[in-house]
Amino acid sequence: MNKGMKIITSIIIIVLVLLGGTYYALMPEEKVSVEKGKIITIEQLIKESSIDNFEISKKPLGLQGKISITSQEFKDIVYSVMKTNNITELEDASIILENDKVKIVSPYKAFGIIDSQIEAYLMPKISDNNLNIEVSNLKLGKINLSDKTLINHLNSYKDKIPFTLNGKVITIDKSYTYPIVLNNIEIKENKIILDLNLQVNNIIDAISKYKINIR
Repeated sequence: MNKGMKIITSIIIIVLVLLGGTYYALMPEEKVSVEKGKIITIEQLIKESSIDNFEISKKPLGLQGKISITSQEFKDIVYSVMKTNNITELEDASIILENDKVKIVSPYKAFGIIDSQIEAYLMPKISDNNLNIEVSNLKLGKINLSDKTLINHLNSYKDKIPFTLNGKVITIDKSYTYPIVLNNIEIKENKIILDLNLQVNNIIDAISKYKINIR
């Protein structure tokens, strides 16, 4: 083998090793199963969620209590938001509730050919009845991506979603969740617990409409 051929062979081997390493890095450690979400409205969410007994509040007029949302129902919420705003990337996302965070995993075609997946954690908090969601730990396959990459990725949706982006935090204004007013949110026992007020014009109609028990 002459010198020129050896150099070409060495380059080919290096390229193949790099490609193999890139492919390995982009493959997720564990692939999650994907199930299609469905469009869900606030009315359906209240009806289908596990509802504790509500009590009547006078200022403002409404019903106060707690509802429990499963990971599937949260997935349907994400799916509805993505579908409404013509964002296809997270339509097939898998939702996993872990401690006080929500893990979201979505299939992703790296370079248009490699079946990888994007993974991130969401930490929801309520502030002044607004829902703030901090996004962290963004990964592509096995690769941990920087906060700068995460922020740039979120900013790519800035003109597509009706929410406010501030660094790694997505703020969903209370006007978007009306007639629900959020007071608190926590994650426990594989469910998202929402403490809320349901503002209504007619208590009797609301009780019948949402099939709510009053204490």
